[in-house]
Amino acid sequence: MAEDPAAPRAQTPGRGTALLYAATLVGLFGVLLAEFFVAYQLLADHPTHSPGLIKETYGAMLLGVALLAGQGVLVYAGLLRPVRENSLEIARLKESLDKHCHHDELTKVLNRMAFDHMIVRDLESLKRYGAGFSGIMVDVDSFRAVNDSLGYDAGDQVLYELAQLLKQHIRKADCLFRWRSGCFLILAAGIEADRAQLFADKLGELVAGHEFHHGARIGVTLGAAQAEAQDTPEIFIARVKTALSLAKDKARALPGPE
Repeated sequence: MAEDPAAPRAQTPGRGTALLYAATLVGLFGVLLAEFFVAYQLLADHPTHSPGLIKETYGAMLLGVALLAGQGVLVYAGLLRPVRENSLEIARLKESLDKHCHHDELTKVLNRMAFDHMIVRDLESLKRYGAGFSGIMVDVDSFRAVNDSLGYDAGDQVLYELAQLLKQHIRKADCLFRWRSGCFLILAAGIEADRAQLFADKLGELVAGHEFHHGARIGVTLGAAQAEAQDTPEIFIARVKTALSLAKDKARALPGPE
């Protein structure tokens, strides 16, 4: 489960043009060389009919190679190098655009657009190769109260810190997405529901023990569900949301402090 949801990058624009130009130069040089050898052979076979022409032909061949090389340098400097530089800049801009499109601006983790790309691929891998995974939904308890008590700027800082805390403690193979407001989703690769729930419990304990911006303390509720081969993205998400709802119901049913 890779962090980057984008498809494999296409070949850099302009590279094909440069290769075509280089092939053309090589072809022209080959033709020039072939013509030289033909002329040289004819003159070598009949030296008495063309005295001194062998040296002149050799000199003309060298001059032709020099002119061809000079033309190549000039064309590359004046045309192909700017095309190459523009192509690299376009590639950089595309990479930057992809990053902004697939990352949440506030928390800097992947967003739902990235999830929409990745879940299709991961479910297909599950169907074809049995590459199982689970989803863990993380919901901040009473996040509105955090905003009301500390202000929205502080609430945003808490969300950013939470996202970074989760990101630091999930595995490299896992992916973290901001789902909505104070809700996040983790795609945990290669683990079934029971192990995913244990993983979720550890994350919940980690968050509960962490002191956030302005000394804020928050709790989170986590629900885990395993993907199944027949799942569509909608069915998988519904199962994860159900697991989260059950976890919330269980938390509400627990007796409070006396």
